[in-house]
Amino acid sequence: MNPALWLLASCIFFFFISIYFFLKARKIKGTAKRVDEWYENESTLERKSFVLVIGDKFDQSELAKDLQRKLIQANLSLKPSEYQGIYILLLALMTFIFNQFLGLYIVMSLLIALIMIAVGSKFFLKSRKNKRTESFEKQLPEICRMMSNGIKAGQTIPQAIQMVGRDMDAPSGPEFKKMHDQFTLGDSLEVVMNDFRERLMSNDINIFVSTILIQQRVGGNLAEVLSTMAETLEERSRVHKEIRTVTAESQTIAYILVAMPFLMMLMMNLFIKGFLNVIFTPFGLLLFVGFSSLVFMAFLLIRRLTNIRV
Repeated sequence: MNPALWLLASCIFFFFISIYFFLKARKIKGTAKRVDEWYENESTLERKSFVLVIGDKFDQSELAKDLQRKLIQANLSLKPSEYQGIYILLLALMTFIFNQFLGLYIVMSLLIALIMIAVGSKFFLKSRKNKRTESFEKQLPEICRMMSNGIKAGQTIPQAIQMVGRDMDAPSGPEFKKMHDQFTLGDSLEVVMNDFRERLMSNDINIFVSTILIQQRVGGNLAEVLSTMAETLEERSRVHKEIRTVTAESQTIAYILVAMPFLMMLMMNLFIKGFLNVIFTPFGLLLFVGFSSLVFMAFLLIRRLTNIRV
């Protein structure tokens, strides 16, 4: 019999065998899941995988605390170990692509991949954080008015926060619901407001939190202060929009100035294999460091000129 037919028949046979065992395993897994739901077993809730145990150890370390704070500010429901795992996988994948398809040395591939992923990760987290903060700041004047009206009507600060959490849409609604839950559990106003400020780091939110805490300590007409703050925040928002419109072109040029030379280098290496390998010579490293420093200084200069504070 033709060996090719034997190979085809074997593949078909093992395919159906695999389907059979897959369905059987799925059935057993479903039964085990129903049993676990009926009888809660603490041992089944423990994470047994070696990789997951390492991830738990990393999540409890000091290194993960700063990353956890950034993930919370970016509104990402990932653990630090999960985000770091994705980071490492992307690093390995890009190193492999640069080495195999662009013909770079393995060290050069690793270095470029590390720089690109580090910059990309920082930009991704910052953009997520800025987008969420910007959405929240758009709702902040309305929040101030709602709390002001509630306090004028005789509500306490926790009751006004509960009203905002009930009536406002995301992202402010869930955040104020979380604050109300903290009040329900017995946390003080200072602890709740400081936790809220930590989750959403911005100047407007810092002013909002500081105003409430100061008024709570020294007394005063908090309703009137919140009403005035709402008008001030709306005026600042209008000025910020005008500034962003005027400086948008210059900020875009700053990013293009950084990205274009390095993209051109990668494109040249795509057509000429090993084009970038000369960078690993002493003169090449010196030239690369000097060029990168000049590009970075130009980027900082443009960003500083377009960073207008209000």
